[in-house]
Amino acid sequence: MKVIDLSHSLTNNTKEYPGDPKLEIKYFKKADEKDSCTLCQLQSGLHIGTHIDSPFHYIIDGDKIINLKLDNFIGKTTLLKTNSKKEITLKNLENKNEISDIVIINTGWFHKWDSEEYFIKYPYLSIEVAEWLIENNIKGIAIDTCSVDNPNSNKIHKLLLKNGIWICENITNLEKLDKKEYEGYFIPLKIEAEASFARAFLKEKEK
Repeated sequence: MKVIDLSHSLTNNTKEYPGDPKLEIKYFKKADEKDSCTLCQLQSGLHIGTHIDSPFHYIIDGDKIINLKLDNFIGKTTLLKTNSKKEITLKNLENKNEISDIVIINTGWFHKWDSEEYFIKYPYLSIEVAEWLIENNIKGIAIDTCSVDNPNSNKIHKLLLKNGIWICENITNLEKLDKKEYEGYFIPLKIEAEASFARAFLKEKEK
């Protein structure tokens, strides 16, 4: 069974979205001759690295991560590709005839993860694509950029989240995918918050 990890590593060097809290992992205590165990302390915003947005991120009375059922983050996952470096429309999406419970959009932007432009000039969803995803009753969408919205908007977030579609941003390793459909796992912490770090991975479907 082949498993493909789509998650970025979380370290003190992980870059945050401009204006968001930084991630800091530091020792609370460290094992040495006097102490037998190591404890680390984590301080961070929840929208760093590979993460999932729940409706509560933009919908005042929306569900928090803790309120979403675990099986909502697991399901058949369709890979869609686009060559657009700006707005993603239905016209520039490939392989969109049959989609599953979860949709991955591969823009190729994950290759720019460590670049200065990663959080500035990235591809984003059009209203047309968001409405199409809603019409197809998907569970969630994962994308290899920092946001489904352009930098000056939040309308795509609001549209998807109010329709119960979770959003996983900053996925990676999409060059390892060579099939249209996988079994997807986009697992958040069971946390009472608007978002969560996620371990996102795919399994190749068994024949």
